[in-house]
Amino acid sequence: MPESVRINFVTGATRRYVADVEALAGIPARLEAAVDGQRADWYRFNGGVEGAWPPARVLGHMIAYARQTRENLFRMAWMTDPVLNVLDDSVEAERQSWESQDPARLVAAFSEAIAETVHLLKELPDSSWGRPGQNPNLGRRSIRQSVRAASRHLDEHVAQ
Repeated sequence: MPESVRINFVTGATRRYVADVEALAGIPARLEAAVDGQRADWYRFNGGVEGAWPPARVLGHMIAYARQTRENLFRMAWMTDPVLNVLDDSVEAERQSWESQDPARLVAAFSEAIAETVHLLKELPDSSWGRPGQNPNLGRRSIRQSVRAASRHLDEHVAQ
């Protein structure tokens, strides 16, 4: 059996999307490793690049994105072909004032948001991973496509 396939010992069913859940679950640890040892002022410096987001703003975006992704995945799991909400990042950034928050709290909030999504996905049967939702910008997407896209997007920000 491939590495990413596991057996659900309660139902005996094959679990095919374990690798996708594990990829998402590993992002907080990669983020923590990336920011470990940084001084507090580093989080507010944009590298001297006009219009670039400082790390605190990137972290805030990651938190908001993870929360919105979890909400959308929940809706896809329980509703028939829902219209998905799109994150209004600038409104969320203004409302939350990401750059004024404690960096350790931002990292913890991101980890918590991902943990909530991972919990949802671990309980989701394989048959539900194809359930669709309508993204106003990207069209129809399945849970599987959404999870993989979220993992890629968040990993790109960790690399920043």
